[in-house]
Amino acid sequence: MGKMLRQHWWVPALRSQALEAEGKPQRVRLFGHDYVVFRATNGKVGFFDEACPHRRASLALARNEDNALRCIFHGWKFNVEGVTVAVPTQPGNEKEYCKHVPLKHYPVREAGGVVWVWLGEGDTPPKFADLPFTDLPEANCVVHRQRLECNWLQAVETTMDSAHVGVLHQSWLEHEMSNASVNQAPVYKIKPKEYGFRYAAVRALEGGKSYVRTNSFVMPWFGVISPRKATDVTRAQLFFSVPIDDENTWYWHMTFILDQAVPHEAYLFPENRDNWPPIPSRSGEDNWGQDREAMKDGHFSGFPQTLGTEDFAILLSMGTTTDRTREFLGAGDGAVMQVRRCLLNSLKEFADGRTPALARHEEVDYRAIMPISGLYDSDGDWQASL
Repeated sequence: MGKMLRQHWWVPALRSQALEAEGKPQRVRLFGHDYVVFRATNGKVGFFDEACPHRRASLALARNEDNALRCIFHGWKFNVEGVTVAVPTQPGNEKEYCKHVPLKHYPVREAGGVVWVWLGEGDTPPKFADLPFTDLPEANCVVHRQRLECNWLQAVETTMDSAHVGVLHQSWLEHEMSNASVNQAPVYKIKPKEYGFRYAAVRALEGGKSYVRTNSFVMPWFGVISPRKATDVTRAQLFFSVPIDDENTWYWHMTFILDQAVPHEAYLFPENRDNWPPIPSRSGEDNWGQDREAMKDGHFSGFPQTLGTEDFAILLSMGTTTDRTREFLGAGDGAVMQVRRCLLNSLKEFADGRTPALARHEEVDYRAIMPISGLYDSDGDWQASL
């Protein structure tokens, strides 16, 4: 699975703001491998294997200067493009020797306040999935993330599970999405797409109307989720969960607005955006920080910090890798089942030596993937959006 994901998709690595020109190199772990990332003097981003190819010292300790990293162990120097430019321990034939140093570096790009990297094999990376946030001004996107001690797929499945919204999150959304609790068991309408699938969670209301939320799963880890308010037609939430290794995940959350800056008064701007939403406890010894007194006072879940905190408590309670052979799924789990089908079908195609059908990025209009949410008088009104 990891090899397929690295080969056919760009991977979110860290927030752009975490890098300063000539600043501290940042250590990044993805798919069980360790890397170092830095912003050079000229503003470009370099992305290397963390271990220096000489004696395997960490390049996170290196000096970041002159558009290059210089290892502090023996002074070997690697420019931002991954070219070895100095080996002072090789007198006499240093220039020729530099040509053969096996430093592994990776293509990067920045979009939406995120540094993305291609970790695949070969010289030609795949087309970037240019979702609607790609070319927006920095002020139009807010991105933060949290590290979770669970497998990445658990987080992806939870993102796409619309059935839990009206239950787990009811204390947070009772005003903005009161319709979701009218019929907590939605009927799913799922439509396979060239990028994954799009689905509508349809909840019947009195008078024959329906409350509909459409979300999209974009392979392999993106959830494009409808806004909390039906009137926010130019706003979307993007969730993406990326494997640090088999038992740890970076859970990303981006809010973007197509036609304006994200207003400070309507959004939480945490001081540490690499540790948000908060997790009161990572231990089951105290029920992951659940506040039973808050429950007595009327809060449904006992996690009053944020909506995301509720999701995190559930994910951590499942263990690092949940045993899916012991699940008992039903009609409300349609989106979760479809996520698994997309991944398994793609993995089979990859194992057969083919490019997965859902990784043919040139055939996808990613910019058109926007969700909707609202009240509809007839099925035809919302089905056109699938």
